[in-house]
Amino acid sequence: MVNAAGPMMAGGFESVTLSEAGVEYSLLFLPDKHNDELQAAGKNPVFYWMPNSMRLARKLDGDYRLSFLHYVGTQDGNTNIGVAPGQTREASGGVLSFAMTGAPPDGILSAAHKQILERMQQGSRDRFWQVQPGVAGRATLADIRPIPIRSSTLRIMITDQDGVAGGNPGDPFFVNAQGTGAGSLTPTAEHPFIVNLGTYAAAQVEQGLLSVEVPIAVNADLVLPLWSPITRLRMTADWERVFSHFTAQASASYWWSSADVKATWNTLRMNGAITVELEMDRTIPGADNKEAMVTKYIDMLVAMWLDQAKQVIFQPMPEVQDPAPPKPGGLFGLFGWGFGGGFNLNYRRDKVEIANSFTFNVDEVYAQPTTMGGNVDGIAALLATNPELKSRYLRTLYLDNWERKITTVCRPVIKWPDPERGVSGDPVKFASVQIGYPNVSGEIAWSAHQFLPPERPADVNASGVQGDGQPVGETTPVAPSTAGTLVYANGSSSEVFFARQTQKKAEEVSNPPEGWRPDKVFVRRTIHFDEAASAFDSRFSRIFVEANEVDLDAGEFGTLSDELNVEVRADNAGVLALAPITLSRTLTESNQVVEVQVQPDGKGPDGADRPIGTFTFTLADQDKERRFGLYTGRPGASPGYRYRVRVVIKGTLTEDGDEWLGPWQSGDGSGDLLVRVPKKTDPGVTTGGQG
Repeated sequence: MVNAAGPMMAGGFESVTLSEAGVEYSLLFLPDKHNDELQAAGKNPVFYWMPNSMRLARKLDGDYRLSFLHYVGTQDGNTNIGVAPGQTREASGGVLSFAMTGAPPDGILSAAHKQILERMQQGSRDRFWQVQPGVAGRATLADIRPIPIRSSTLRIMITDQDGVAGGNPGDPFFVNAQGTGAGSLTPTAEHPFIVNLGTYAAAQVEQGLLSVEVPIAVNADLVLPLWSPITRLRMTADWERVFSHFTAQASASYWWSSADVKATWNTLRMNGAITVELEMDRTIPGADNKEAMVTKYIDMLVAMWLDQAKQVIFQPMPEVQDPAPPKPGGLFGLFGWGFGGGFNLNYRRDKVEIANSFTFNVDEVYAQPTTMGGNVDGIAALLATNPELKSRYLRTLYLDNWERKITTVCRPVIKWPDPERGVSGDPVKFASVQIGYPNVSGEIAWSAHQFLPPERPADVNASGVQGDGQPVGETTPVAPSTAGTLVYANGSSSEVFFARQTQKKAEEVSNPPEGWRPDKVFVRRTIHFDEAASAFDSRFSRIFVEANEVDLDAGEFGTLSDELNVEVRADNAGVLALAPITLSRTLTESNQVVEVQVQPDGKGPDGADRPIGTFTFTLADQDKERRFGLYTGRPGASPGYRYRVRVVIKGTLTEDGDEWLGPWQSGDGSGDLLVRVPKKTDPGVTTGGQG
């Protein structure tokens, strides 16, 4: 029973090129080795097809299997997740994903089948290609099959990089391709690829996709099992000339060794009495090995020829029991055969016709390497007629907006006390801040920090950058700092707390708090005041604290804010701070005393008028800074105030002194207070002598 054996190239090939929507598709056809025998047995001939090139694969809906993502952006530690605090990162590049296939569209494949069959019925074809219609029992004229593939290796050629990688990550021409290597053994299979590209490589590919030729291609290195052309070895002997040669040799020699036999064989080949013909294609892979194998068969023909020579030339001879030494006219042996001197060479002419030649055929499959490739083309032509489809295949991702985070920078604005430098400062024990952001369920998640006064403000080195009180080492995107607090001049008023939240989309948060937007956070700030200093502690400061804990942001969730900088200010707690308090006149005598009385407007927590703070200036201390502070604990504007001046001229034991009291003067707002010292004769001044 004869069956299809497989394709062969020796019978030639046929190429069919068809087009669809302006795109050409080319197929190569090869015949089966047994096509003539198959048809003689009443079966279909078989033809094998393979694509001449690869193309972009398509989805079931007709879209190309291609997507190019261009990404670009500048990210920093304040706005993007994955970037360390205080760091910035720039990134640019692209990711190309696509699939290539050798399968032509269905309509093209069926049309190519039809065309190749029409060609094969036109006659004047050799035995491999001819299709003989009308053979009984055949339902179709021929069978069309994809060519068998023994191995497939995929390669990508891209931006001058013949391979899978180029450069290092971050390099402009960086290329890293996935999908290369061993491929499918089916010519209709799809081969997916993903290619990561650096900045310049991505630019080349993107512009190539939009132009005539794309600088990226795929090659499939295939190995096909093909039948080789028949290798034929034929040996023919001219027995008339062989007989004449042996007759001459027999008269000159009585015994032939194996070397004599080989020499006789070569002599007969050289003079044409024996001919050896070798027909083979030495261009196919492995031809050298095949020729060596056939040469061994030629050597075997020596033994075959000797056996034939015995049957054709020499009569059967009786076995010699005890041959005597060779002598003229006596016994001699040939090829191990002994016969007496009375026997002569006898040419057996009756056997010449049946034993005058030998034929040896070699017919085998060999591995034929070939390459099938193609460019990633087609998008430019599509977008030329359908520009609205561009976003379907080519998109840009701005990394500035990718994985956003909200960084709220919180810092205290507090004048911390520094007794060693004579600075009384704000009577703040510590300040705290809470930053809240809703989770996906709408519940507020809070992060908090306390700002503490420095232990030794004079020792603070403002040049060092520290995190949570410890030095911050070099940070990179690979090893970012996770410190929630970066401290510049640790413990001082320049301490900074970074509250970081992953920014969500509005639709990702269910039941969000009223008024909330993805770019807003909730802020709750608290000032924790210390007990006010006693008048006995300092003659130069008068501090009054009406509330020890003051919430600067009202409401359950505090203040909803989109500010990046949040200040925790002590003066937001309704603070009246007058400093420095100085006189408009200079004291010139040691007996001159000026008393300044300062009273804030409004009522205190007990409902009574707010207390008066009194400062005394003398010749010896008139240049010392005086400071008045009232911390109402009521966020908003600070209260107004009023002051009046009492002037005393001290008397002596023998002389009377003098005294007068100026009227109340109104003031508003914190800051410097230059006290106007009235003269005794100024309007509104009341006098009182000293005895």
